[in-house]
Amino acid sequence: MSDVKVITNNVPRNTIDGWDLTAAERTEFDYIDWRAVEAGDESATFFRYRGRLYDLGEFSASYGITAGTGLPNHLTGWDGYMSDSFFSAVVVRFVGTDMDELVVGTVLS
Repeated sequence: MSDVKVITNNVPRNTIDGWDLTAAERTEFDYIDWRAVEAGDESATFFRYRGRLYDLGEFSASYGITAGTGLPNHLTGWDGYMSDSFFSAVVVRFVGTDMDELVVGTVLS
């Protein structure tokens, strides 16, 4: 895995609570029960990266062949990832203890 590269500017960005999304943004995530979010029975957390809104619920730290073992070794130091192609992924690392800020990067192989 020596050819795997994580590109990041290491600048923390704020997470976004589901109730802060506009009605148009919510339509992108039609699998979320927005009535339950509004009622406080469920939650959804997002962030913006490169002009796109991401649902943190879609990120995994234990998926596929690494199930039960956490992230692959080449992603040590990151808290989660979401593949966007066979050769790339978006990775996140939480900053601080409140989990209201995160650093985002792109993994290329």
